[in-house]
Amino acid sequence: MQIDFGEAYAYLNEGNRTKVYLFCARLSYSCAPFVVCFRKQNTEAFLEGIVLAMEFFGGVARRIIFDNARVAVKEGAGKMAIPQESYAALSAHYCFRMDFCNVRSGNEKGLVENLVGWARRNLLVPVPRADSLEKLNLMLRASCETYIASHQVVGKPAPVASMLEEDRQGMLPLPGIAYDTRITDTARVSAFATTRFQTNDYSVPVEHVGQEATIKASAENVSIYVAGKEIAKHRRQYGKHRQSLALARYLPLLEKRPRSILQARPVRQNLSGALLHILETTEFKARDLMDILTLCATKGEDAFWKNELEFLERPVRSPIIEDHVQVEAVNLSCYDTLIQGGGTACRMQA
Repeated sequence: MQIDFGEAYAYLNEGNRTKVYLFCARLSYSCAPFVVCFRKQNTEAFLEGIVLAMEFFGGVARRIIFDNARVAVKEGAGKMAIPQESYAALSAHYCFRMDFCNVRSGNEKGLVENLVGWARRNLLVPVPRADSLEKLNLMLRASCETYIASHQVVGKPAPVASMLEEDRQGMLPLPGIAYDTRITDTARVSAFATTRFQTNDYSVPVEHVGQEATIKASAENVSIYVAGKEIAKHRRQYGKHRQSLALARYLPLLEKRPRSILQARPVRQNLSGALLHILETTEFKARDLMDILTLCATKGEDAFWKNELEFLERPVRSPIIEDHVQVEAVNLSCYDTLIQGGGTACRMQA
């Protein structure tokens, strides 16, 4: 199996133009392709891509040809290359042999080099649109399956699908337990119910404040554990000093501070601009705001838009103030007398 990375663009998450990195894998005999996208070309993406490719092909290629990138090679090149520890561990877990190309020798893995170009031209032109990276990868996977089912490479004796079956007969079986490609770190939960990983903060349930947490990060997700139990999972943040705050975890605190609901960072981070505009320009009671936030946190913002009229038609009642303090009338006539020069009479009256 030959593997390589390429670059492309896609419109993700409400039409934002995003640079993505294509992990491409191709079996040398059958030419069966596999393509998956990541937002970052790092060790976690490389290892995860290899595992996903082996699961897609249904077996472990006995030999995998790598590029001479520093993400995989500690030092040296070609036959003298020394792999990074994580790649050596992956190789040992799946029992495949690692071969590294020489420097500036893309021709040594020409099949996957061609696949990178083919994927750009055929799968990502025009620039695709998807609600999320996961949905984009489902589209790419379906395209690879279609290619395998319907294509025959020029010069090959049989279609890709039948040659893939021959490939599988020579593969090693997948192990019973997949290799965990995530990187691990530890951090203490802060007073703001967040844990920090690579300068970025991720929220956890407030009852874990002050506890020691284990953080496991894949290419696209961050999972947080306390005492071996997963307590939170977030989309991984790339960049520095960013926050990922799950709205549901802050609802109990927001309910105690109704005047600051719309200014709270978890609210402004998780709701769209359109919904925030409605909440800020409509006279919702605090209880109604909490109902809307709870609905968005549990079922997603789409659930609000489906029930928008129900919330907008709720009557807004003016608060009824009942004053139980009795104020007695005071006779101020003596002050008038004092002003008119009758001070003695006013003192006698007092």
